[in-house]
Amino acid sequence: MGYPIQLKEAVVKKVLNGNKPQHEIAKGFGIGRSTIGKWLKEYRENGGINLNSQGKRPKDWTAQERMTALIATGSMSPEDRASWCRKNGIFIHNLEQWKKEAIDAMSSGSGEKQSEEVKALKKENLNLKKNLTCKEKALAETAALLVLKKKAQEIWGEPEGE
Repeated sequence: MGYPIQLKEAVVKKVLNGNKPQHEIAKGFGIGRSTIGKWLKEYRENGGINLNSQGKRPKDWTAQERMTALIATGSMSPEDRASWCRKNGIFIHNLEQWKKEAIDAMSSGSGEKQSEEVKALKKENLNLKKNLTCKEKALAETAALLVLKKKAQEIWGEPEGE
């Protein structure tokens, strides 16, 4: 996540000792000069390095923390929610994504049951389509036979047995 506090303190002490230029110290530790500048400013303003200077990234929040955030911000006005998000180092879209994930997780619990029902309904639908196709063919055959019978009667007349 961020740099360890011990590293931050060691770098700040080296810079304050003044034995080496800041850019050499930055290069030696593999840290950007602007990062060291930020740490120095923080040290001078607060008299030390703040342990929580690097906020938690949204992806580092646990499920419980996310749910707590959703509950805490659920009844807030949009302005209060935005302020709360800024204070906690996240964006409003993170809350929306977490809400969607929570809803999906809750609805997926019955997903297996729904999946089985869907399979059963699809199977029943397929059987009904097959049955309907058979009946349509039988109806078409019956209609063709009736037409042929009518044509035969027109051509040869009524049979004597009827």
